[in-house]
Amino acid sequence: MAEEAKKAKKELTVKKLREKGVKPREEVIEKSKEQRKIIKQITGCLESGPKTIPEIAAEVKMPVGIVTWYVMSMFKYGQVVPDEEVDGYYKYKLPVKKEESE
Repeated sequence: MAEEAKKAKKELTVKKLREKGVKPREEVIEKSKEQRKIIKQITGCLESGPKTIPEIAAEVKMPVGIVTWYVMSMFKYGQVVPDEEVDGYYKYKLPVKKEESE
């Protein structure tokens, strides 16, 4: 019950801000765009098959640390899944969609 009240209050707050014409700061919008772009690059890289984090980093030309952070975040939200372990590194792949498995 308390969670529903919090959610309703949050939705109401967002609605009020939009009605007042309050927009997010430009730097927040740019950071969000950059994050979506990186996730799209990693997802595109994994479309050709499972890869380790160093392989992904080399393909998308980004530092391994940044790719690790994004892959772990994507793993947390089910956007990538571990496949097999090779030389101490897990290979990550895109999850199989329900339509594809049927």
